[in-house]
Amino acid sequence: MASIGSISDIRNEILENDTAKRIVIKVRTQRLDSQNYRVSAHEFISEVFPGWENDPRILPVVIDVWDERTFIVVDINHLDYDFNTAHEVKKVFPVYILRQGKKRGWALIKWPREDEPLSAKLMYLHNAHGWDAKTPFLEDHHSRIVHANPRDLRK
Repeated sequence: MASIGSISDIRNEILENDTAKRIVIKVRTQRLDSQNYRVSAHEFISEVFPGWENDPRILPVVIDVWDERTFIVVDINHLDYDFNTAHEVKKVFPVYILRQGKKRGWALIKWPREDEPLSAKLMYLHNAHGWDAKTPFLEDHHSRIVHANPRDLRK
């Protein structure tokens, strides 16, 4: 699947069936509020998936902030998601990149080489962020990331 078009057309394509998939929304970091990446990322997710907070098909998992780019990972149709076991069970879904083009609208591109690595990273982040965290996890690479309460310390 490689598509270019309006965000509503791309959204319809993403949600047209009940197949589980992982969407990585690629955003220029400068478009987000550096004082509150989480809130501005939620606003960006709302632009792509209006009403996502009340749609069980849409699960934001990670906001991964780097200098130039931020990657917002959203699981689609991961209806059997279990926060309590997500650090132990690797769920491999097809990965797609969603980005806004300068002239031609939005682009959705399948990224199969990331299916396995992104699944492993999400398992790691569920473990590292611990039991008290909420999704989406925020990983801000502008400073040292410290995971103070990983799950594997409570075994």
